[in-house]
Amino acid sequence: MHMLQQTGLGLVTAVLAVALSGCAGDTDTPSDPGAAQGAIRVQCERQASPDRSKISVDGNNLVPQNGAFRARVSAAGGSVTSPARQAAGDEVEFDFDSNPNDIRAGATRIGANFIRNGSVRAAIFNAAGNMVAGPTTAACEIRR
Repeated sequence: MHMLQQTGLGLVTAVLAVALSGCAGDTDTPSDPGAAQGAIRVQCERQASPDRSKISVDGNNLVPQNGAFRARVSAAGGSVTSPARQAAGDEVEFDFDSNPNDIRAGATRIGANFIRNGSVRAAIFNAAGNMVAGPTTAACEIRR
């Protein structure tokens, strides 16, 4: 009987360990070892006056470190891919904007009505075109 109790306890411990390991890494990135492994944060805003769409995509824990990456954003206005950007260590940042001043400062151009339904989907790709972070969907702040 003692051996059965130990086996049962071991099984319960194993089941709990598997369940907790599934929760411990809850992020917007897949847990499949062959899938994207970096972390991604997406922030977006839709302004009515002046008419503007604005998206920020930040990646970290990216491999290879100091490599070139691109971000792709998708919304009701379509999909747009940024030019390649060099990472600083294991981090890279991308801005997408419809404001001409931000575009001149380096943001990737999107239309003012790019964000229509209040959400944006984004992913980051390495130089070989492989997804390294995301995809994730973010709810956008809507300003009237």
